[in-house]
Amino acid sequence: MQEIAKQLSNPNGSEGVKTGEHMSHGNGPMIHRTIDLLDIKPNDFILEIGPGNGGHIHSILEICGNVKYQGVDISATMVEEANRMNEEAVKSGCVSFTLSNGEILDFSDNTFDKIFTVNTVYFWENPPEYASEIFRVLKTGGIFALSFSDIRFMENLPFTKFGFKLYDKAEAGNLLEAAGFNIFETIEEIEVAKSNLGEEVERPIIIIFAKKS
Repeated sequence: MQEIAKQLSNPNGSEGVKTGEHMSHGNGPMIHRTIDLLDIKPNDFILEIGPGNGGHIHSILEICGNVKYQGVDISATMVEEANRMNEEAVKSGCVSFTLSNGEILDFSDNTFDKIFTVNTVYFWENPPEYASEIFRVLKTGGIFALSFSDIRFMENLPFTKFGFKLYDKAEAGNLLEAAGFNIFETIEEIEVAKSNLGEEVERPIIIIFAKKS
């Protein structure tokens, strides 16, 4: 369980590639739901924190034209896989993946129109500072979507006791508001997904939409 938790937080090597595949399938519905609700428009510059192997990027590019996408991940294995799986889009210049230290977002202030992240908040080393970093690189009027599973579900999984910081809706909302965000919508749904242990489960998902006013 400890090794599973380690790979989920930072996939590495051949096992990391397999973990990335599992996460792509398991998180797929949650990722696509977040993308669908993000209201992506032509010419948006989008940042995703923790895209894994990037198997879902095509769905962003299909929404509308002239979208520019930037993914950042703390896993060198996932950055390599994402570049491989999205080779044509990367060559075209509309998609880019870079390695991040998980603490600093190496972009100028007010860079992105939309930012989203799915199931990464559990691993933020310093949540208040990282939320402030996200706020900093988001344009005024831009939208941030934070997607995660509720603590009441996550705490029953055997691997989350190893290095996971779990949240409920209120605590996650407080984290974003303390960074300066204005929360304007919170979606709570139940989805059927395949767990990281390969089991089909019903899990509660929370998607918080916040604006930089």
